[in-house]
Amino acid sequence: MEFWKNENQPIEAFLKMFDKCMADPDLSKSLKKVNQLILFDYTQDGENCAFWVDARGGKVTSGQGRPDDEPDLIMSLSADDAHRSWSNKLNPITAITRKKIKVKGSATGLLRLAPKLKKVAEYYNEVLDEMGLEDIKV
Repeated sequence: MEFWKNENQPIEAFLKMFDKCMADPDLSKSLKKVNQLILFDYTQDGENCAFWVDARGGKVTSGQGRPDDEPDLIMSLSADDAHRSWSNKLNPITAITRKKIKVKGSATGLLRLAPKLKKVAEYYNEVLDEMGLEDIKV
């Protein structure tokens, strides 16, 4: 991994970022509309390098690893490319077409949130600062 010390570090950052996003009323409302259980699979960087977001039923929860239920959508990519994507430096649509992100299931709802990545990146950078990871910002 180019940016991370171990497989747990990116998951900690990504989950903290989601917590901040869910505290933002606009982002929270938009993610609830996705109404899917999503697995972000970075296990090519370690068997525990994954997290899930459950945006079904009008609420949003998240956790490390694989969810208990079968995901509606699986986004598979490297933790480094996830870092670039959450930093708004990797366009997810372009990354899918170039096979940097592999998608299993319908990503239509999630990709509608792409215009909001700039705001997500602001929260993500706050998390990196809080974790003392300013040096990996892209």
